Amino acid sequence: MKTSFLISGKKYLLKYERKMPEKEVLKMKSFVTSKGEKLSKTDKFKIKKITEKDKERVFDVIM
Repeated sequence: MKTSFLISGKKYLLKYERKMPEKEVLKMKSFVTSKGEKLSKTDKFKIKKITEKDKERVFDVIM
């Protein structure tokens, strides 16, 4: 199980080892990638599309 963000065509795998629900993503202020990078939300944050796969949930977002 994993959650990843697709930002401007680049995929970022998040550190969290579970499929995060949409409401939790909207509530959080920042995210940490598996490589240790911090992704902070801006006022422009918007979820364009959510793709559900077997063991992965991909959020196509605008940061």
